[in-house]
Amino acid sequence: MISNIYSKSYIQSSQEVTEITRTMLLDRLLPLLDCSSSAKTPVEIHEVNFAVAMDFISSYLFGLSNNSNFIEDVPMRRNFMNWYFKRTENTYWTQEFPRLKRLLDRFGIHLVPAWVDEANTEIEAWVLRLCRLAESSLASFSQSAKTAHQTTPVVYKQLKESLQIPRTRPTNPGDHHPSSPVDLHTASEMLDQLAAGMDTSGVTLTYLFWNLSRNPEVQSSLRKELSSLSPPMHLDSHSLPPARALDTLPLLHAVVMETLRLHSPVPGLQPRITPTIPVSLAGSPPLPAGIRVSAQAYSLHRNPDVFPHPEQWNPRRWLDSTKEQKDEMMRWFWAFSSGGRMCIGSNFAMQGNNQSVLSGS
Repeated sequence: MISNIYSKSYIQSSQEVTEITRTMLLDRLLPLLDCSSSAKTPVEIHEVNFAVAMDFISSYLFGLSNNSNFIEDVPMRRNFMNWYFKRTENTYWTQEFPRLKRLLDRFGIHLVPAWVDEANTEIEAWVLRLCRLAESSLASFSQSAKTAHQTTPVVYKQLKESLQIPRTRPTNPGDHHPSSPVDLHTASEMLDQLAAGMDTSGVTLTYLFWNLSRNPEVQSSLRKELSSLSPPMHLDSHSLPPARALDTLPLLHAVVMETLRLHSPVPGLQPRITPTIPVSLAGSPPLPAGIRVSAQAYSLHRNPDVFPHPEQWNPRRWLDSTKEQKDEMMRWFWAFSSGGRMCIGSNFAMQGNNQSVLSGS
């Protein structure tokens, strides 16, 4: 339905992604970092990384003119992060025992605090508003050309068209009540992609910069590699190096891969249910249907036979290994899961991570 717009070739050649990246980095992030540097004030880099990740993904989903702009809008950024982390800290009962939770709720026994529902309501209302804004943008683009700092809401548009439901007359962007189940379906999908795009990349970038700060030799080598790009990136730049050029830098790739290996943003269980036909996993006896099984990146990425000294952040392992060793490492690499249910946004995440590292260099 939307896998084509998350393919590597599409993202690297997309004019929409190019304009989004230019705006995020040259118009927003670099001025913020320069201002902080000039004033000699610290930057809460974890918070800024989440802001960058959210602005990237929300621009791709809803269009640049409708994005979150958390890099510049600090109060809204902190409000959202407050809602979001309230929500994520209390997902156990909803995810693991949903029937028990619903049953106890009927008897007035609430396993999840009321303020979690309030946070969910705020986030859902905000996403519905972005959907309405994207809908209005599509209507206006059909009548006139896009202006500067406007891009098509790529994912929203593709999803709506894939559902084959005609778009109705745009409603007031402030209206938080969907007019049809299709609106809820679309908004729910958008929320999933927003959360996945912000949370995972925000965590990855924070660990990446932290490890670079503890390894000045790697940092210096990476900066040298990035400075070889053309055009060079600085505060007065008007354009960025091509995405394909970034993709060819071996040390940058190694730094990102090693960070994803050691600090996978989704390190825990990724459960699956066995199919109706009995299957064997990793040499186990045949498992009957309906059995919950899972694997986790944290364990897979710490196999010492594949990743020697697995607790050590060592980008060189991706540069100095033989082809056979690299193939084996990739076979065990599970930062984005694998198979038909792997992360659909892995290519978008990798490009966003590369561009963010370039701006931080």
